[in-house]
Amino acid sequence: MTIATLTIGGRRPVLGEFGKGTPGSLALNFAPSGGANCATSCPYHPESTAANAAPGGARCYAARVERRPDRQGLAAKLERHAAAGADAVLEAADAELAARGYRLPWLRVSAFGSVPATPPERLRRLLERLRDAGTPVHLPVESPAKARRYRQAVGDVVAVRESVATLRRWRTAPGPVSGVAGSMADTPRDRVKAAKSAAADRARRTGRRVVVCPAVAERALRGRRATGSAKCGRCTACADAGDDVVYPAHA
Repeated sequence: MTIATLTIGGRRPVLGEFGKGTPGSLALNFAPSGGANCATSCPYHPESTAANAAPGGARCYAARVERRPDRQGLAAKLERHAAAGADAVLEAADAELAARGYRLPWLRVSAFGSVPATPPERLRRLLERLRDAGTPVHLPVESPAKARRYRQAVGDVVAVRESVATLRRWRTAPGPVSGVAGSMADTPRDRVKAAKSAAADRARRTGRRVVVCPAVAERALRGRRATGSAKCGRCTACADAGDDVVYPAHA
């Protein structure tokens, strides 16, 4: 994710770009990854309490990114958002999106960190404006309990996507969901193969459409030769309540 240097109304913008998004896509983040908004029950949490958190397995890549020396600006921005509170962040985001007519090729909520445990008051109206403008939104949450709360609050406006963390949950959870397949110990090609197998397994068990994230798969298979043709915004599966998504494990 990059940090814009311009100011809007004398303020630094709260929205930012992110690497997986097609040009013009933006991200809305509320707090640092592994911070106050992130449940430690998530097996990818840096300090996970989950029984299925594998010491050598995939962990939160976003938290690692935020600790890099070249991302100090990003880390400081996320800390500012956490200190300001969700409603203040949403108020500023609304003003920035209004200046764009609420129309983007893609909006990613929580490219870093997670949404608050309780849905913020201002969130629904902002999502309604984005929906009415035709902007696809990816809104992931990291636990079944949080998914229930957000679906009750805004699930009729956008797809609230539960990031499932166990094989049993992957096979049985109602959609929309996402999951991670493979291990960082696997080769990139084997991670993509594992993701395809997981997608086929869930589709067979649930009858739902399940896709392998094309952006992550292309990066895994092509590395520096990746064209970016499958970036978020070109693929909109994560915004579709009828689709489930599996990501090959990635750092």
